[in-house]
Order: sequence, then structure tokens, then C-alpha cells
Amino acid sequence: MRRDTTLRNRIILIAALLICALSFAGLKDISASPYSAAIEKLFAAGIVEAENDIFNPTEVLSRADAAEWIVKTFKLSTINSMKLEEEVEKKFVYTDPLGVIDEAFVVPSAKDIIDIEGEEYIEGLIKVRAEDVVDGLYRPFEAVTGAEFALAVAKVLFGVDEPIDYSAKLSQLVYVPSQLLSLERPLRREEAAQILSNFVDNPDFKIITMLATADIHGHIEPYLPSGAKYPVGAMERMAYYVKTERAIQPNLLLLDVGDAPYNTNVANLFEGEPVIKIMNMMGYDAMVLGNHDFDFPFNVMERNSKLANFPFLGANTLYLGESPYFLEPYIIKEVDGIKIAIVGLTDDSSAWYTHPRNVAGITFEEQYSAAKRLLDEVSPQADLVVALAHLHGGNRVLPAKVPGYDLIFEGGRDVVAFPEKINGSWVISSGKHAELISKTNLNIYNGEVIGMNFAHVFMSQNLPQDEEVVEVVQSYVSQLDEKLGTVIGKTEVDLDGERGTVRLKESNLANAIADSLREMTGTDFAIQNGGGVRASIPAGDITIKDVYTVLPFDNLVVAVRATGKQIWDVLEHGISAYPAAAGQFLQVSGLEYTFDASKPPYERLLSVTSNGIPLDPEKTYTLTANDFLTGGGDKFTMFLGMEKVIETKSFLRDAFAEYIERHGTIAPVNEGRITIINPAN
Repeated sequence: MRRDTTLRNRIILIAALLICALSFAGLKDISASPYSAAIEKLFAAGIVEAENDIFNPTEVLSRADAAEWIVKTFKLSTINSMKLEEEVEKKFVYTDPLGVIDEAFVVPSAKDIIDIEGEEYIEGLIKVRAEDVVDGLYRPFEAVTGAEFALAVAKVLFGVDEPIDYSAKLSQLVYVPSQLLSLERPLRREEAAQILSNFVDNPDFKIITMLATADIHGHIEPYLPSGAKYPVGAMERMAYYVKTERAIQPNLLLLDVGDAPYNTNVANLFEGEPVIKIMNMMGYDAMVLGNHDFDFPFNVMERNSKLANFPFLGANTLYLGESPYFLEPYIIKEVDGIKIAIVGLTDDSSAWYTHPRNVAGITFEEQYSAAKRLLDEVSPQADLVVALAHLHGGNRVLPAKVPGYDLIFEGGRDVVAFPEKINGSWVISSGKHAELISKTNLNIYNGEVIGMNFAHVFMSQNLPQDEEVVEVVQSYVSQLDEKLGTVIGKTEVDLDGERGTVRLKESNLANAIADSLREMTGTDFAIQNGGGVRASIPAGDITIKDVYTVLPFDNLVVAVRATGKQIWDVLEHGISAYPAAAGQFLQVSGLEYTFDASKPPYERLLSVTSNGIPLDPEKTYTLTANDFLTGGGDKFTMFLGMEKVIETKSFLRDAFAEYIERHGTIAPVNEGRITIINPAN
């Protein structure tokens, strides 16, 4: 019996020695380190590396290595910056609602990290604002102090968008010698490993990642934003990025905040099918309906919902008074033991922003009452409650009216902004046009969210494309090009259809479009809403594709009979939102109007003339518009009582294309059709 015991003990000892030998087999120089177990844990997780099996535990940690270790530990994104020949000032100013990304967003954050090993990790740490760049320099090869390292870790853990005592919170959370967190001397590599080991393979610590997109508007291909030199965006790149994220983070949700399927040529021609197919390939978990999801008849939405491998959310969308069978008000996803309720809310004014025929039978429950009703329903079932809110300006009103949502991903505003905490809810912007994906990491300790970090990851041209998605895109684009590549005329000048022009002042392109409507119908006047003009055309040949790009919506040409007073009211409403770049701003043909921007809305219009002669308020005129406007779209309710004298079966783009073909060569100019007194800067 004693002999058996001795033998057993020897076997146990040998096994222990073997385990020890194996554990140190990869690293030859850590056996004497008091933090060897921590080093081994990080090495096994792929967070730290060792050249020739040498870790150098007592060497000081460089700032570049610190960035890599933190990024890997907390599952931040690696960021591959775009390299430009010209020098562009780096900025993180996300304020312009009319602008899109420019080169300054995607160039390297510091001059001294370009093309060095580990640049992508440094950029990843800077993107979540856990590190600062001073005088354009990061100093990647300098040693990091214990206090600096601990601060960066704490910012990643707890976030940077609200003031906290980082040192106190970190020391309360992790079980490491307190002196490591406050060292003013350079931190040794073994000491950094000890700090990070608290978050590796720790059952009490979890990271849940939420990737979100918004207002993709059919941009499956790269495009060139206004004022930019380099193309950006594309779902091809988004798919690649999502695939790489999933490889390192299984606890991931991919969400869309509305207006994805339509509005580019290729998306519209195939009624949203290409976008839905690519979203399937990317593995979306849910999508909420935006106002532009109603740009096609309701049966198209129904068909696309069946094509999708993910739910369409519409908590407040009703058809004939009932929730449509193919829409879900919310879903509950369980991610690593955490139950997350995702509620989908659509702007209750969406019927005003699309063609009346597309919303026949559709009504919307008031958005805030729906939000409260759903919050009450799902809160007992979930640990976290998230809203996908396509409410335009209402996104930031929602937390004030309905407190209790943990996260609100906003759509419909087409802006890039840092998260903002409003009345206890985090409101998160996810950009537009497939230019970026927002990444939110929720850090959870003992079942409670202790903080989050956030980054915008821009889809610049340096980011690889997913080849499977590229094949799908090209198959649709090739079909499109066959149909739309025909040259129909020429322009001698650049035709300006930029958002900041057509929605705020006279546009030579919109003048030509309005003229084409008046020529088609022979009416006294014509109007075109700025929101319906979606792109510019450079000087040179004009193709059918160009016309589709400029006028992507299926709006029909309609003429009405209206008094001079009614036309005055129409124009007054068109300028009521100025200086906001509202789609209701009207371009005109056969008319001139002047308004004073300093006056209150609906008191701004000073004069309306035709060839210099004031309109007679009592006289009846004929006016061509599109059926979006005459159906009351953009709240032009004054059209609803007007007599329709012409109802064509031609789309706006047909009228414009025929106009170009008829004239052959065009060269429209700004003629003073719109005069603004006291314009906004």
C-alpha cells in the first residue's frame, strides 16, 4: 500500500514537472519572473509575442507594444490608415451634418508611426481616444510608465466620454499590486502582463461588441464624396471588416439603423435586392425600418424581408391598423449569458417623406409612446435594452422623453459624432453611405456594464474588400452598366447637385431639371424639391446612369392648377426650414422668388415674380411638380386640395433624360431665380 502511494506520488510529481516544462517550453526566460503565470496566460492568448522564444520580462515596455497588448486584450479594432502623398492635418472633428468623411479622418494620427511595425494597433488605441497625440507625435519607441499604462487601460475599460477617477476605479476592479498602477518609472514588460492578465480568461469579465451601420442608402460600391479626392465606403469593405472582427470576437452583434436597401442606381434598379443579399453575407442580426425603406411599394419591403436572413424591426409601423406579420417589434439576443433586447423605432413622420402610394394603408404609432410601451415590455426580460432609432431629430429627444434605454443607435441624421450620454442613455452615431461602421465595446464585470469604448472605423480605400461580396456587387453592376451606360447628351459646364447647394440656394442642375418638367407639360411654372436631387454631373458626356444617379426616386411628373396665393404658400413652406439643409427647399422654373432669412418661418417670402412681373394672388396658374410633392410629401399639405390637370406616367428622370436628348448639349447657369437676403454663412 505504501509502495503504491509512493509510486502514485512519483507519477504526480513527474506529471507536474512535465506540465511545468511544457508551459515554459515556448518562453525560455520567464521562469524567474514573479509574474510568469501572467506572461504565460497572455502568450497563450496570442496577446504577447516572443522572438526566438525570448520574452525579455524585465525590459521596459515601449508605447508601441503597450498599444498592441491593450488592443488585443480588449478586442479593439486595428486601424490601417490611408497613406497620401500630400500632407493632410489629422483631425477628429465630427460636426458638419452636410459633410461626409474626408482624407483628414483616415490619414495616420501621428507623423512618427507611419509604416512602423504595430502602426495599426497604435491607431486602434487612438481611435477609442485612450491615448493622445502631442504635437503630431506618438513617440512609439519611448518607454511607457506604469501610471500611463494604467490610465490607457482604464480609459479603454470605462470610456472617455464622462468624467471619472480612473485610478480609483481601476484599483477597485483589478487585483494587482497598487504600486503598479501608479508607477512613475518605466513599466517592465512582466508588470504590464500582470495588469492585463486580470482580464484574460476571467469568467467574471466579458466584452460584448456592437457594430452598427446607418443610412447606407444602397452604397454597395465605393463612391467619391463631395470635396474628396479619394473614394470611400462600400459594403465590399464593410464585409471584410466585419469578417475580421468576428474572427477575434465571437460576442458580436451587427445592427443596421435603417435606410439601407435603396437610393443608388444599382440598389433601385433591383429594388434593394443587392443590399439585402450582401447584408445576409455579412451576418446582420437586425435592421430597423427607416423612412427610405418606404421608397418602394409595401410588397417590395415584404419580399425583401423574406429574402433577409435577419429580422426587420418596426415596433411602431402598422398596416391596416395591425403590425405586419413580417415585422418584429423587437428581438432578444443572448450573448455570452447577457440578454440584450433590441427595439426598432421608425420616425412617425415617415409617410411624409415618401410617395403616398408606397404608404397606402400604413400608419405609425407615435414614436415616443411606442418606445415607452416596448421598454416596459422588454425590460423585465433583458439585462440591456437597445433602441435602433431612425427618428431623425427625435433620436436625441427619445432619452429625454423615455428614459431607460441603455444604448440608442441613431439613424436618419447622416452625421458622424461621438457618443453622447443623454438622461442616462448613450446615443451613438453610425454615419452614412457605408463610409464607416461604429464599434461599441461594452465591458461587463460580474454581470454589470462597467464602461464602454467607442470608435468610428472608416471604410477608406486602403481597407481590403471581401472577394465574395465583390463578385456579388460586380454581377449587379455589370447588369446595370449594360442598361445605363448609353450617352444621351453633353453638358458644357459642371452641373451642381451637391446637398449643400440644392437644399440651400439656386442650383444650375436643379434649374435644368425644373425646366425639363415645364417643357414636358407646357405649364406656366415648375418646381423641384432639393431633396430629390442626389448628385452632381461633371462637364462632358451625360449617360442614363448619370440621370439615375441625380434622380434616383420613382417620382412621377404631375401638373396642378394653383392660385398665385397657393404658389406663394408652397414657396413659403419650402424655405421655412432654412438654414437647415431640408429636402423641401424648392428650385423653380418660370419663377423668381426672394426671401429674407432673418425673418421667422412663414414670414420670409418677400416677392414672387415671373419674368419680373409679380404673381397675382387671385389668378390661377398651372404648375408642374412631382407626385411626391403633390401627394403632400415633405409636409406640402397645401397641394392636397389642388386640381390635377396632368398626371403623367413618366418619372422625373425620364423627363430630364428626354430634355437632354432633345437639346443635345446643355449649359445651364444660375440666373437669379432665388435671391436670399441675409443668407446663412
